[in-house]
Amino acid sequence: MGRMVRRAGRFGAWRDRLRRGDRGATRRGLDHLAAGRHAETIVELTAALAADPLDTAALHGRARAMIASGRAAEALADLDRALALAPDDPEPHRTRGLLRRKLGRADGALADLDRAVALAPTSVVYLTDRAMTHRLAGRFDAAIADYTRALALAPGDPDLHHARGICHRKAGDEAAAVADLAATIARNPRDAYAHYNRGLALLALDRPAEAIPDLAQTIAFNPVYAQAHYHLALAHAALDDRAAARPALDRALALDPALRATAGREPRLASYLEDQDNGSNPG
Repeated sequence: MGRMVRRAGRFGAWRDRLRRGDRGATRRGLDHLAAGRHAETIVELTAALAADPLDTAALHGRARAMIASGRAAEALADLDRALALAPDDPEPHRTRGLLRRKLGRADGALADLDRAVALAPTSVVYLTDRAMTHRLAGRFDAAIADYTRALALAPGDPDLHHARGICHRKAGDEAAAVADLAATIARNPRDAYAHYNRGLALLALDRPAEAIPDLAQTIAFNPVYAQAHYHLALAHAALDDRAAARPALDRALALDPALRATAGREPRLASYLEDQDNGSNPG
């Protein structure tokens, strides 16, 4: 009996030494991960897990490196193991949720992100991840609710206002979109796509004169954005300003000839295409 106790003691000491070494390997692996050295991360964390298969930090870190290396199935296996060992850790839930979303598994992604939010309800990151997942699935009201919760935790955040504004547009609430995009522009006036999206919302509200400055600003920041030129032409056409609409449409079509079919279906622009085909001047 005493011999067995001594052997158990020696085994315990050996295991403890391995685990101390493993923690060093885990730290090195996570340092590699932070530096974007994914192959080195996998090597170090595999060694760490050989020493201690219960190291959830190593499992999660190796899964993230696997994802970055395009090894999704192996990453899912590591994340499943990590969550079996630590079901109340929100980070592996988040990582698995984002991976499932990338793989097109929306329901599984939402289940993981729901769990992450439940475990850390004041995390703006988790709320934003879940909002984007709802948005990609076309659940715009649910996305708006999550962005609203995130904004209560991070008031005035321009990116959150922008994202919620886009969801308001998708949900058909253009006035709410204008308000959110105005908040974005107030904090980040050089956000070209906030100007563009506000311009589209103002056009949808039949306020073309207000849309024109936003669309012109978008073009000032991104002169080759064909859609901005196209919608600027549409705004000028809505005001019956042919002299301004025609060159804007010409520029849009020069940048993206495929927009010609779109313009042909738009009553306010079809006559401009006829003028172009006939070689006539705007008047």
